[in-house]
Amino acid sequence: MSIESLLRERFSQAIGLAFGSQFANDPMVKPGDPKFADYQCNAALALSRQLGRSPRELAAEILRHLEIADMCELPTIAGPGFINVRLSTAWLSAQLGDLLADSAAKARGGVKWTTEQSTVVVDYAGPNIAKEMHVGHLRSSILGDVIARILAFVGHEVVRQNHVGDFGTQFGMLIRQAGDLKLDTGELPRISDLDSYYKQAAERDKNDPQFAAEARQAVVALQSGDPEALRLWRWIREESRRHCREIFALLNITLTQADERGESFYSHRLPEVVQLLSAALAFDGDGSRVEEARESEYVTKAFVTQSQGALCVFLPGYVDKDKKPLPLIIRKGDGAYLYATTDLAALYFRIIEDKTTPEETAPLDHNWHADRIIYTTDARQAQHFAMVFDTIRAAHWDINPVTRRPVVLQHAAFGSILGEDGKPFKTRSGETVKLRELLTEAVQRAETVVREKNPDLPVAARELVARAVGISAVKYADLRQDRTTDYQFSWDRMLALEGNTGPYLQYTFARIRSILRKAGTKLPPSVAINLSTPQERDLGRRILQFNDVIEAVLHDLKPHYLCTYMYELCGSFSSFYENCPVLQAATPEIRQSRLALSELAGMVLNIGWHDLLGLELLEEM
Repeated sequence: MSIESLLRERFSQAIGLAFGSQFANDPMVKPGDPKFADYQCNAALALSRQLGRSPRELAAEILRHLEIADMCELPTIAGPGFINVRLSTAWLSAQLGDLLADSAAKARGGVKWTTEQSTVVVDYAGPNIAKEMHVGHLRSSILGDVIARILAFVGHEVVRQNHVGDFGTQFGMLIRQAGDLKLDTGELPRISDLDSYYKQAAERDKNDPQFAAEARQAVVALQSGDPEALRLWRWIREESRRHCREIFALLNITLTQADERGESFYSHRLPEVVQLLSAALAFDGDGSRVEEARESEYVTKAFVTQSQGALCVFLPGYVDKDKKPLPLIIRKGDGAYLYATTDLAALYFRIIEDKTTPEETAPLDHNWHADRIIYTTDARQAQHFAMVFDTIRAAHWDINPVTRRPVVLQHAAFGSILGEDGKPFKTRSGETVKLRELLTEAVQRAETVVREKNPDLPVAARELVARAVGISAVKYADLRQDRTTDYQFSWDRMLALEGNTGPYLQYTFARIRSILRKAGTKLPPSVAINLSTPQERDLGRRILQFNDVIEAVLHDLKPHYLCTYMYELCGSFSSFYENCPVLQAATPEIRQSRLALSELAGMVLNIGWHDLLGLELLEEM
């Protein structure tokens, strides 16, 4: 159990004893201002509104029932009724000693395994076929990957999914373009520049009526299973996959081809999903209910109906700019299906479908029956996913068929990457920044910095350091932001050796490793941890808060909590290093204690940075 969880449990017990269990659900414990407390309980202020009594009086009553002397100093009441607690130095020392002695716990930085294992599907990355990945794919890829890594780290069964756009009308023009490439050369070449290929096909489709007509015929051929159309489509898809694999490798993203299930995977399921949905949501055959809803401007219960030729779902609470009921279109008037239909089919497949799949995109080795599904996409899709999730709930498809419990559906939305001018991040020509070019430039800029800081470093070593620093700097600069906000991309800020940057954290880890190498001896597991200085105590407390942070990340799906924690841990270590001699400590016992603190700090940094954020650490910089 984390420190915060343990304190919440103790305060809940005290509140229950003092005022009744009905008031003990949320003790409102959070980290405090380090100048005054390690943690703070604010429950008395909330209880005062419910009980009509002074919050300081209520805080005193809570303290009379609080059993916390084994882990904390005497709590104090501050301000209008805040309860401040500071962990006792003896308790911190004992916890650190136990962590050092327990090799299994130490290898996990003290993070506990979950007691409620569940199957979680994380849907992330989602590039489009026949287009190069651009800067907009960066956040989806790395945020989703970190969330998947942390869920797996605590013991959940994680199903990673890369839902790619590999089916649709645009493939008609691409297949038609591919046909011409084959005619010119006799063999299909590699698509060296996917964007250029896509633009050429789009331009021809726009300006050449015969090409456009043949492109539409190619769509029909593809959907009908024509062998040549399928062959060309597979070639386009494989070329795109090859490009994505290169980018995923650069970013150390854990997605594999076995995790890819694009729109094509669900295409044959769409008619059945629409039929099942129409049955589940009481199909309105004559459209009268939507007309009634338009008149009243309000939908009271979800239903499916024909509207202006399209098949739509109408849901309570969704209106357009004119305050009229807003439809979720699941089949167009010409019979074509949309993104919403595919997303509904994917959710049905992930939650309910109970069969293996022989499809080319890798058969399932078991049925998923997901307990939780998380999507990482840009915030502009928030309404789309809200409507899709509410449709799933209205159809009662959100119930796990095995456990009979509701499935948690979450959209971990994120903001945009902006240039330093505060506008959408573009090239000088106004084009979207290609992700490969961005990462290449990051490595080049990092190499310049490394050459300036360490001119004697051999070329091969410099190249390795530059790659680790450059790629990690880009990823960390993104991950350290609250995912819900936009942020400004700045090369100078992200490659700086000071402040909350990737290079600063990498440098701190390299410093820790240097200390441990110079020590030359392996620490025994039974070292007594001495926290006699404020800097030692602060570092020890930070190390033990790792479990708290992981719980917070999983609760809010916000990896920037972990980045902030590691930056603060590095700050605590730097203060410790500057004020507390390690190798030249006054006594052998203090030396061992400080080496143990250094080792534990390095262990936590390694787990957080490498295992969970998927970034590269360096033994030397």
